[in-house]
Amino acid sequence: MLAIRWMIVGRHKQLRPSILSVQSPPYTSAAAIESERTIKGGPRHDWTKDEINSIYHSPILDLLYHGAQVHRHAHNFREVQQCTLLSIKTGGCTEDCSYCPQSSRYDTGVKPHRLMSKDAVLQAAQRAKEAGSTRFCMGAAWRDTVGRKTNFSHILEYVKEIRDMGMEVCCTLGMLEKQQALELKKAGLTAYNHNLDTSREYYPNVITTRSYDERLETLQHVRDAGINVCSGGIIGLGEAEEDRVGLLHTLATLPTHPESVPINALLAVKGTPLQDQKPVEIWEMIRMIATARIVMPKAMVRLSAGRVRFSMPEQALCFLAGANSIFTGEKLLTTPNNDFDVDQLMFKVLGLNPKPPSFSDDDSQALEAENCEEVASSSG
Repeated sequence: MLAIRWMIVGRHKQLRPSILSVQSPPYTSAAAIESERTIKGGPRHDWTKDEINSIYHSPILDLLYHGAQVHRHAHNFREVQQCTLLSIKTGGCTEDCSYCPQSSRYDTGVKPHRLMSKDAVLQAAQRAKEAGSTRFCMGAAWRDTVGRKTNFSHILEYVKEIRDMGMEVCCTLGMLEKQQALELKKAGLTAYNHNLDTSREYYPNVITTRSYDERLETLQHVRDAGINVCSGGIIGLGEAEEDRVGLLHTLATLPTHPESVPINALLAVKGTPLQDQKPVEIWEMIRMIATARIVMPKAMVRLSAGRVRFSMPEQALCFLAGANSIFTGEKLLTTPNNDFDVDQLMFKVLGLNPKPPSFSDDDSQALEAENCEEVASSSG
């Protein structure tokens, strides 16, 4: 509002307006309010859907700015982790996930392959490390790991050897039982990925062969075993914005927030039921990333599948909003990914710094003790 006072000017006592001050109308957004609370009070787990919905629907520039504020408070804001995801067992999955080209129910041209050999996996991990990746993720197209004793034993070996290379190790193998999670932890697994994909309400429209509660049960087994949880979702499945809010609400109200929250944009694959879905727009990604950053401040928010569709300036907005991890390499399981040289150029242009691997003290001490025992037994 303009505060105006009339002044008497000159001998003829003319009245002229004088502007005393210029004040903006009282206005603030949910993103501004909640980001300030997050910075002052730290992570919370009692978010309501209405609170998250208000953040998500804040003006986009406000959301960008305040997501960036929380990000700078909780993280080294120019540090971005590079991860590599390898499909170690491709195709032939019995699940009916509507977005997935690896389902045996859809004709997508993806041919089933057996579990990759140890040498092939370790070579891929070494190449990823040399290219700057500090986390190596292995994915197998399985509904679960029940009845896969031999293959699971091989994967435990892969985990141990890749961890010995000084890399974080992540797996996504479908549903896990409690004992299998404990075995993966013992082998040195850093994180386990098991996405919720979407809201509980919309979930049956996407998948019918695995329930939402089964997904949450796997996350609990992972958490109980002391493994970091990596869980996020996919946007562009035909869901409404309230479903995106619902997904974030489920993750943000877990007793412990996931250490990693991947935000994926659907890459529609011909032959799947979702082949005709329109591409996700950058503004949709920014809303998800910034909201996730505000409600789960300490999580690694991963700019994941679909990044290949976004330009460097668009990705820069995602990093500004709060993303601090990407997947590098030619493919993400079976879908295309960004070119290595283009990513290196992006890091240079944007002034991004590669994030080093991070291990808990307990993990490092346990592995060191185990290695010492192996040396002692071999020398004895």
